[in-house]
Amino acid sequence: MKVSTRVRAAGAAAALVAGLWGATVPGTPAAAQTAARPAASAAAAGGRTLTINGGQGGGPLLTRDELRACFAQQASIQTQLDAQQAQRTALSKEKDAISAERDALAAERAPIDALHLKVADLNARMKAYGDKVQSWNQRVADFNAHPPRGDKADEARAALDKEREDLQAERKVLEADKAQLSTDTQAPIAAFNAKATALEAKVGDWNQRNNALNQAAQTLETQRTAWMGSCGDRRYREADELAIKKGQ
Repeated sequence: MKVSTRVRAAGAAAALVAGLWGATVPGTPAAAQTAARPAASAAAAGGRTLTINGGQGGGPLLTRDELRACFAQQASIQTQLDAQQAQRTALSKEKDAISAERDALAAERAPIDALHLKVADLNARMKAYGDKVQSWNQRVADFNAHPPRGDKADEARAALDKEREDLQAERKVLEADKAQLSTDTQAPIAAFNAKATALEAKVGDWNQRNNALNQAAQTLETQRTAWMGSCGDRRYREADELAIKKGQ
């Protein structure tokens, strides 16, 4: 049984969302980054206009409805980011558990391989026995078709009889060895194969969920890029923000 080692590294797409709201402090997990709070723009006069990401701001001022939509999108993207980071952490822990299970299964492989060698040896002996039987049958057929005369006939017949007895004895030994080997190998190999199959299923399921998370991270990065263009560096009136906070 071949045990898959297809576990792919978690976090392949983490970099896609690491800088969601701006530069990442080295060593700071992506999930720890929160949406930047509105900060005073360098272009603001008397605190009257702001930008969501604290930049210089460009383009026309956001209307109150546009600002409200931008804040909602910002919150949604951050929520998705936090959820993805939680999933990434869980997948990473699960990957470690799968790796440990894989290592444990590998440690059980040596005795299973030894059993396979015994089976291969028995199969070779059985084949050699079959070749002997085939040869004996052919010589018996030749003897019957062209029997020798006199003392040679008795000697040949006696030799064939002796060889038949030897073959029968060898067959009993092979059958006993086969029965014993079946008892010794059947349960351990079946148990090992069951573990390997279960591990293979776990690996496949992990890969599927990891791929789905990577795709979701790429989609979120697309949303973030669009948000930055339409909201992140656009100016808005501070009064509109205060009104939105009051539910207006």
